[in-house]
Amino acid sequence: MRRRTATRVVLPAAVFAAVTALILTIGHPPRASLASTVAPVTATHSAVPLVDAAIATQVQERVRSALPAAQVAVEVFDRRTGTVLTQLNADWQFASMSVVKLLIALDVLRAGHWQVPDVHTQAQLTRMISASDDAIASAYWVQQGGGALVTRMAHLLGLHGTQPPDRPGQWGSTWITAEDVVTVYRYIEESLPRPARDLLYRAMYHAPAAAADGTDQYFGIPDALPGTTWAIKQGWGTSEGRAFYHTTGLLGADARHVVVVLSSAPVKSFHALPPALTAGTAALRPLLS
Repeated sequence: MRRRTATRVVLPAAVFAAVTALILTIGHPPRASLASTVAPVTATHSAVPLVDAAIATQVQERVRSALPAAQVAVEVFDRRTGTVLTQLNADWQFASMSVVKLLIALDVLRAGHWQVPDVHTQAQLTRMISASDDAIASAYWVQQGGGALVTRMAHLLGLHGTQPPDRPGQWGSTWITAEDVVTVYRYIEESLPRPARDLLYRAMYHAPAAAADGTDQYFGIPDALPGTTWAIKQGWGTSEGRAFYHTTGLLGADARHVVVVLSSAPVKSFHALPPALTAGTAALRPLLS
């Protein structure tokens, strides 16, 4: 298992002042019970063959065996064959936590016409994605117009279940779906100019075990699927009675598979959710082998 140390980036005082003016509270209450009251989002992959729905159900069952009140959404996409390998609740909305940092990075790159930015910006984007640095994300959230960047990216990428947070400063409360996150990864791999794509992929590939806030971010994909080549963007946080843990990434030396597993549970289960999510993600091994 890889253990790498990310380079520390120190933000200018002026940036921190702007961030301080916009207080970030990670998380947001899930939309009711997620399953029962959220109107299903039109599936963008509805015409794509589904190989094995039972495996996604096994992911959910393993998580719920530890945490019966957990909510789980899964989608695994094979970019080589254009096939959804397994899928469950892929149109349910979850608070994004740090997964939204992929959209923040894309919007920064869009503003630069998809060219590789200057060295300082490269370092900031790399640390924001790799070490999941919240301070850098908050600075860019302010710079890029907050929720407006989510709207821009949703329109550009054709995301049907991704929406800005209800409270403008809470970027971790951006609403996402498993299906939309798959679309984000496909956009990175299939639509970005190679230098921009390589910048984001390397940041995810070199994700260290310890995130900027000290969290062990090797739950889910890294620990559940040993022996695979992965590039990940994880998410975690709590909000008004709910805990959220998400594991997402590209698997395979050629980034063939997109794997997304989103989860939430009552906040009292915060520390139990990562191992439960890892146990659930392990059910994907036969599918990816």
